[in-house]
Amino acid sequence: MRYPAIFAFALAAHAQGSPGLGIRAEGTQPKASAAKYPVQAVSGNLAIGAEYMVHSFGSGEQMYLAENYLVVEVALFPPKGESVSADAARFALRVNGKRTLLYAQSPALVASHLNQREWETSRGAEADLGVGGVNIGLGHPQERDPVTGVPRGRRLPNPPRAPDAGAPGGGEARQRERPEELLIRAALPEDPHRPAVSGFLYFPYQGKASGLKSIDLLFQDAVMKLK
Repeated sequence: MRYPAIFAFALAAHAQGSPGLGIRAEGTQPKASAAKYPVQAVSGNLAIGAEYMVHSFGSGEQMYLAENYLVVEVALFPPKGESVSADAARFALRVNGKRTLLYAQSPALVASHLNQREWETSRGAEADLGVGGVNIGLGHPQERDPVTGVPRGRRLPNPPRAPDAGAPGGGEARQRERPEELLIRAALPEDPHRPAVSGFLYFPYQGKASGLKSIDLLFQDAVMKLK
């Protein structure tokens, strides 16, 4: 499938948040410099750092998978005292040396796919793959124990216990953020930032990760070899 430039710009222009969730992209915490990232490059007066995450995204405390997407964390570092505005449409992936490029999709669109997957797997029994607190349905029925009715291989719920004492120091415990909310919040924001900005980009990819022999991240005149 081809992803023409007009399509890429349309996706980048799509809302950086989801009206239903009321969330906007805030990005991730940039590291001290581009040199702290596995891959670095320079384009014009910008230093760029990047890290290939395969399918995973998160906040450090919570990590999840975005199936059918390749995830890359990018960071832009402008000269001292200047600001930078990130533009997801200026990034592209070249996979296995192919001429057809992959362009980042709107975080809201990617999040809607996570919601759809959750809705589909809730319609019936499925195998679960636990990843950072998220169960990813594999889409096939499970046999159930004839006595308990619990799917075979799944443990019974733990018995009730006294409420937790709370977070250390008496503070309030942090509520776990939903995967689709975190996906949007951790995406690369496009409003001006000073001095640096970082976040995740989500590139559509239907193939298997094992079939990826080489991955190049393209940004203006810079080419960064992620794999």
